Amino acid sequence: MFALLRGAECFGPEPLGRQDVLIAGGVIARLAPSIEPEQGILPDLRVHDLHGRMLVPGFIDMHVHIAGGGGEGGYQHRTPPIEAHALGPHGTTGVVGLLGTDGVTRSVAELLAEARRLTALGLTAEILTGAYQLPTRTLTGSVRSDLVYLPDVLGAGEIAIADDRGSHPSGHDLIAIGAEVRVGALLAGKKGILHIHVGDGQRRLEAVRRALHRSALPEDLFSATHLNRNPDLFAEAADLTRLGAYADVTAGIFPAPGDRKPVDPGEALAELLHRGHPERVTMSSDGQGSSPVFDDQGRLVGLGIGQAARLHWALRQAVLKFGAPLQAALAAVTSHPAAALGLPRRGRIAVGNAADLVVLDDRLEVHEVFARGRLCARDGQWLLPDPFQREASAKGLKRLAKTTSRSPGGAYGS
Repeated sequence: MFALLRGAECFGPEPLGRQDVLIAGGVIARLAPSIEPEQGILPDLRVHDLHGRMLVPGFIDMHVHIAGGGGEGGYQHRTPPIEAHALGPHGTTGVVGLLGTDGVTRSVAELLAEARRLTALGLTAEILTGAYQLPTRTLTGSVRSDLVYLPDVLGAGEIAIADDRGSHPSGHDLIAIGAEVRVGALLAGKKGILHIHVGDGQRRLEAVRRALHRSALPEDLFSATHLNRNPDLFAEAADLTRLGAYADVTAGIFPAPGDRKPVDPGEALAELLHRGHPERVTMSSDGQGSSPVFDDQGRLVGLGIGQAARLHWALRQAVLKFGAPLQAALAAVTSHPAAALGLPRRGRIAVGNAADLVVLDDRLEVHEVFARGRLCARDGQWLLPDPFQREASAKGLKRLAKTTSRSPGGAYGS
């Protein structure tokens, strides 16, 4: 119930200086340079000495295939659901699940169940309703009613554009589904978000720009992802932020041997924060999604699987290799996703906010993670009970994420 984190250099994500943080009932109860509770006033108070460490908000990964993804190439290519130990030990305390290519054998009901499973295990998980196709997939019969009746649903996505696996929606189509999101969110007291998968097609962001120019919908309703999949698409990302929409870098898309086409996510994040409107820049992992590779004739020739741990890896790359300011890079995985999704009590270190916190060293390695006030991970190990935890350890996943690459090719994300 009670924990006191002493002496960390806090970034909320803005610099807060050295602070003590008192956690009570899963929220940040007090934040001050020195906190000295009276003897015996807080039963079972656990004190954590964090001198020499940094304390930052828990990462919010707004694009994860928590129920699995893929399926291109046959049933054997369906990726499995994600495990809590693939998220928490790498600093991710909040996750948003979605469907991709497969809106036939996978369902919003399945997605919702996986989100509630991860929440029951100690993280915080919500979902987007829908899939690549239009009309898109829902649980209650419409995007609008999913938002109204299901508290876990924050918006719709990932709707595919510029991709032969989608329904080739026009700007008018995006306006129509955006209106469903907008009204459903208003009726439910939510912000609402329309999260758009952008493929390798030559029209790139054309449909999004048309929707922004021709509708009365709020610009920050729109979020486009996978923008670092190739240089031509990435060149349009900064302009998208200046139009008021969110531009999302995918940490799981990066140059691989034999395929230099993708823009490194760390470099993409650093450049986009510099050239675009920084408050409209986010980064997500595309964890557990497949990365199918097609040849020039459209035949599947390879398949990889996304690692959620890439979010932390790309954050470190952005700061340590490509010179992104720490505060701005942290915001792209904490306060900016929280704002995009409409989560006012998440993504920042502030009194009254959820006690989702990550302890980092000066090389930005994760040491301890607190989710809803509970110590959920330490030094790569998941600590909370999981009755069906797989044998694969978090450290093993971390090593895998550092040494493997997405398969080369152009069709990332599912």
